[in-house]
Amino acid sequence: MAVAGLSPRPAGGDVAQTGEAVIGVSGEMVPGKLPRSRMVPATLRLGFTSEAPSMPTTPELTAIRLEVSRNLAFQTAGLPSCPIAELYSESSDAGQICAGSLVGYGIVISEVTLPGQAPVTIEGRLSAFYDFGEGQPRILAQVTSTGALPLTYVIPFTIQKAHGVFGTILSVEHMRFIDGKCARGHPNCFSQTYTYKGIYGHISKFDLTLDRQFVHAGKRTSVVSADCPASDGSSSAIFPLVKVDLAYREAFSRSQVATSRCEVSASRHRGRRGS
Repeated sequence: MAVAGLSPRPAGGDVAQTGEAVIGVSGEMVPGKLPRSRMVPATLRLGFTSEAPSMPTTPELTAIRLEVSRNLAFQTAGLPSCPIAELYSESSDAGQICAGSLVGYGIVISEVTLPGQAPVTIEGRLSAFYDFGEGQPRILAQVTSTGALPLTYVIPFTIQKAHGVFGTILSVEHMRFIDGKCARGHPNCFSQTYTYKGIYGHISKFDLTLDRQFVHAGKRTSVVSADCPASDGSSSAIFPLVKVDLAYREAFSRSQVATSRCEVSASRHRGRRGS
């Protein structure tokens, strides 16, 4: 069985260890200087690591919940929708067909076991696309790997508004239902059956960057916008940026928060905070 090491935790992250699992959470917002009360385009990077030193394999996740600070707003109106079927199609290039829906990128390191084979740790490239499917907005994280196991699968995160410290929730509640495929004809894939379900939850590292600007209604906007929640009279603020909740098949869960720091930038215009 191959074993992948976890990357060092970036600034702004935190680590929690309780019994069965050790998780690390990271978050980063760019730029670091922002207006006090006006949303401007921003880039958001968020992620986690998950491992269980006492277990021989990477623990299996059943649900992932990423909560983002209310000081960041998500804007998807005006983006074309990329149907999830396009991300599984063998006859089309999702990167070209859904180029207008691309909102981010990243990596996923996971341990995968195909029927009749030993577990193998793979690193997959993540491409994030916007989709309005099943009656709600979603971010579809398409993961593709090469090498020993050429796999493609999609983690469908729903986008929900929330109230309180965290204003947006990205969540996938049923990791066991995720479909994926192994490249037809590859020697490590079955020649007849190449579609698999329920083997993509053993994630040891997840890293997603949301970074997309586009034009809507004649105005340039951004998928992620942010302001700095510094109080009057203060030139900076430290605030909770991302909260990660992970649920495991072994019937336990872990939660951890990553904080961020921002500085107030000079601005001659004051406007209403976006929603």
